[in-house]
Amino acid sequence: MAEYNDNPAERLRHLLARCALRDRAAFVDVYHATSANLHGVALRILKNRHWAEEVLQDAFVKVWQHAAEYNPQRGAAMTWMINIVRNQALDLCRRADFRAQADAAEVDEALPDEARGPAEDAVANDELARLRRCLDLLGDDQRACLLLVHHEGYTPAEVARKRRFPLGTVKTWIRRGLIRVRDCMRP
Repeated sequence: MAEYNDNPAERLRHLLARCALRDRAAFVDVYHATSANLHGVALRILKNRHWAEEVLQDAFVKVWQHAAEYNPQRGAAMTWMINIVRNQALDLCRRADFRAQADAAEVDEALPDEARGPAEDAVANDELARLRRCLDLLGDDQRACLLLVHHEGYTPAEVARKRRFPLGTVKTWIRRGLIRVRDCMRP
C-alpha cells in the first residue's frame, strides 16, 4: 500500500474498499487510522466518554456492515464515517432512556488528548480549509443553523426555537446548505 502513504484520504478510501470485500486487516487499519478522531466527534455531541465509546463501537459495526455502500463520488471516506458516528450519537440522544440517564449523569469536562500524526493533521487541515471555504458560500443565518445541527447535535426544531426562525425555514436552509456544501466539497 506504499502508493497511498502520501495521501491518507486516498489510503482510507482504499481501505474502505477492501473492507467492502470483508478484509479484516483493512478494517483494523481503518479503526487505527480513524478511531481517535471519530471518538472526538461522538464525545463532542454526547459530552460523556462512556456513551461516546458505545456510539463509536456501534458506528464501527455499521462501517463494517455498510462499507460497500460508501461512494467516493459523494464525499471523502472520513466524512462518510463522521456522518455515521454523528447519526449514531444523535440517535442515542433521541432515546427516552438516554435522556433520563443524561439528566442524572455528570458531563465529562476534560476532553481526551488524542494526538494525531503529521499526515492526519495535514489531511484534516486541508479538509477543514475546504469545508470553511464551502461554508463561507452560505449566508450567516443559514451557516449558523447548519452548524448547530451538524456540529453541535441540535435538532432542526431546537435550532428554530433557539434562533427564533420558522421551522420550515430552518429545515430548508439546512437541506439547501448541505447540498451546496456537498457540491462544493466534491473533488
